[in-house]
Amino acid sequence: MAGVKLNDIWKIYDNGYEAVKNFKLEIEDGELLVLVGPSGCGKSTTLRMVAGLEEHTRGDIIIGDKCVNNVAPKDRDIAMVFQNYALYPHMTVYKNMAFGLTLRKFPKEEIARRVDYASKILGLEELLDRKPSQLSGGQRQRVAMGRAIVREPEAFLFDEPLSNLDAKMRVEMRKEILMLHERIDTTMIYVTHDQIEAMTLGDRICVMNIGVIEQVGEPRTVFDYPATVFVARFIGTPPMNLLEGRLTKKSGRYGFKSDCFECILPDHMQKLLDNQEADKEVLFGVRPKSLIISEAVEESTKCDAWISGKAGISEMLGEEILTHVECGSQGFIASIDPKYEGCLTEDNVEFALDMELAHVFDKETGRNLTIPELVKNDTTHWSNKIRQRSLRRRKQRDQETALV
Repeated sequence: MAGVKLNDIWKIYDNGYEAVKNFKLEIEDGELLVLVGPSGCGKSTTLRMVAGLEEHTRGDIIIGDKCVNNVAPKDRDIAMVFQNYALYPHMTVYKNMAFGLTLRKFPKEEIARRVDYASKILGLEELLDRKPSQLSGGQRQRVAMGRAIVREPEAFLFDEPLSNLDAKMRVEMRKEILMLHERIDTTMIYVTHDQIEAMTLGDRICVMNIGVIEQVGEPRTVFDYPATVFVARFIGTPPMNLLEGRLTKKSGRYGFKSDCFECILPDHMQKLLDNQEADKEVLFGVRPKSLIISEAVEESTKCDAWISGKAGISEMLGEEILTHVECGSQGFIASIDPKYEGCLTEDNVEFALDMELAHVFDKETGRNLTIPELVKNDTTHWSNKIRQRSLRRRKQRDQETALV
C-alpha cells in the first residue's frame, strides 16, 4: 500500500486547452479520496494521468516513494476499475479475475489463492463458473473489482464505476465499496459526478471545477463550510441558498442587507470579517434546513434573524417538503417538516434563520469570507487520523489471521 502525491500537475492539449491546472494534492496511505465535479471538470483526466493512461504535461506523480512520470501504466502497481466493467464475455468469472495474473505468469496456486480471497470478500464464490452474460450489473461490477483486488496493488482507481447501475443497485454497491475499503485498507481514488456518492464514500472529497481544485476536505466539512460559491452550489441537494446584497457596518458590527431582508451577523462571523469594506457586494449563504418556519419556532428560542416571502411551488419528498419562496427580486428554498404543510397555503410565510452555519461570500471572487482558520488548516489532524485508522485496521487483521 502507498500514498499518492500529485505535485503541480498540468494537462494541456495540443490546441492549448488546459484540462487540469496546477493540481496539488496528497492522498494518504489507506485513504479513500473522491474526485467530484461536473462533467468536463478534469476529474477523469486526473485519474487517467495517475494511471498513466493519459500523459501529463508537467508536474510530478508520486506513488509511495517513487516518481512514476516515465513509468508505463503496467509498471505503476495500480489497479483501475472502469465504468463499463471491461469483462471478457467468453471467459468465466474465475478466468476474468485471474486473467491479469495469468498474463504475468503467476503460479496456479497463487492465482487460486488470490481469486479465492477476492471472491470471498465480494461474495462471488457461487458465481465463479458463470459468464458475464449470466450476471446482473451489480455482479459484473463486483467481478471488475475482484479483478483489481487480485492484483494486490499499491492503489485502486475507480472511474465512475456505478454510473451504469440503477438507483437501488448504486446504494448497495456504495455499501460494498465501503466494506471493501474497510477490509483491505488500500489507498483508493474514486471519480464521480454524483455528490451523494462523494459524500457517502469519501474519507475526503476533492471538488473540481474547470480543471482546478475548489476545495478538499472531509464531506461534512465541505458541506458545512464551502470554500467557494461553486462548492456551495454544487454540494447539497438542494444547494445552499445564496442571496445577493451588501455588507453593512454599524457601531463596529457587520451586518447584511438586501431587498429580501437585513440582519446583524452573528458573533462568530464578526472577527472573520474584520477589515472587510462596508458596502462590499456579497452573497449571503444559508442551507434550506437552516430556515425554520415560524410555526416550528419554540417560544423559548431566541431568533435574531427572520426572512419572509411568498410560498410558491412545493416538492413533497416524504421526510421533508422543499418550498420555493419568492422574496423581493430573489428567491430561496426552505426545507420544512410535512406536518407544517398547511402553513404554506398562506400568501406569506416567515422563517427564522439558524445563523450557526450561515456564510458570507465575496461576490467578485466567490471566496467564502467566513471559514474559521481551524477548518482551513486541518491537514495535520487529517493525516494523523488516517494513519491511526490504518494502524488500527492492520492490527485487527493481524489478530484475525493469528486466530485462523
